[in-house]
Amino acid sequence: MARAIRPDTITTSRLVLEPLALHHAPQVTRFCRLWEVARYTANIPHPYPAGCAEAFAKDAASKRESGGGWVYAVTVADGGEMIGVIDITLCDKDRSGELGYAFAPWSWGNGYASEAARALIEFAFRVLRLDKIEAYVMVENEASERLLARIGMRRVGERMMPAPARERDVLCGIFQVFWSQVRR
Repeated sequence: MARAIRPDTITTSRLVLEPLALHHAPQVTRFCRLWEVARYTANIPHPYPAGCAEAFAKDAASKRESGGGWVYAVTVADGGEMIGVIDITLCDKDRSGELGYAFAPWSWGNGYASEAARALIEFAFRVLRLDKIEAYVMVENEASERLLARIGMRRVGERMMPAPARERDVLCGIFQVFWSQVRR
């Protein structure tokens, strides 16, 4: 089970999720510049431009201050290496949020993304008091679809969605989980 140390930090047995800040920008650039990371995302441009990670960190701080979302740097508790980013963007119209994430390829296959996603979903339901969380995944991203299913999200359909970094719309699977499905 995830544990909130303070409102800003979430820990699991192997990970620390801390608010994304400017000092994380070099690590974000290190993995977001890679095509194997950018290719399945709607918003990570490729090639990754200079200053993009800094702008992302500033936008994350602004979202957090306005109450519009929570963006975290995911670090390995043992050693502190940053291996990804994960976020919940809040929806204005109802008590819901959208889950998003990107992880460094050298961290893939270790269960870190699943662990971080479970922790953030628990935080969103217990602390932010959301009723529903959605995620959208490009249909060709089978690994991400498996990850969402593994953490208890259900595929409820598909739709074309804008992918600004790809300059086109892409077909995405829609995944959802409700508070009532995970409460204990």
